[in-house]
Amino acid sequence: MKAKEKEITVKNRKPWGRLSETEKKKIVHEVNLGIISQRAAARKYGLSRSRLSAWIADFSSFSIKPREVAEEAIGNMTESAKTRILAKQVQDLTKQLEKAKLKISGLQTMIEVSVQEFPIKIRKKPGTKQ
Repeated sequence: MKAKEKEITVKNRKPWGRLSETEKKKIVHEVNLGIISQRAAARKYGLSRSRLSAWIADFSSFSIKPREVAEEAIGNMTESAKTRILAKQVQDLTKQLEKAKLKISGLQTMIEVSVQEFPIKIRKKPGTKQ
C-alpha cells in the first residue's frame, strides 16, 4: 500500500524545495495588490527578498499591469477612501508644482545675474532651430 502523499505547499515544503508557478504568481499577486509588502512576503513564505523581486519582475511584466492593479484596487474601495486618495494626490501634485516653480524662478534668476556679470548671451533667440 502506498502512503498518503501530502500536497506540498509553501508552509510544509522543505526550505530548498521549489514552488510551483501558480504559487509564485499568487505570492506576486499579493505583493502587487498591496495586501502584503515584499519584506513581509519574503518572511512569511521563507524566501529571500532578491528572489521575490526577481519573481515580481518576471510575473508582473506579462500578467499584471500596474494600471489594472490600480483600477482593481480603486474599484474595491469605498467613496470616502477614493476621495481621501484623490485629495492626497492633489496635495502631492500641488507640492510638486510649487517645487518646480521655485526651481524655475531660481534658474531664471541665475541666468539674469550671469548675463549682468558676464557679457555673454545665455538665452536662446526665440526663432532658432533646434
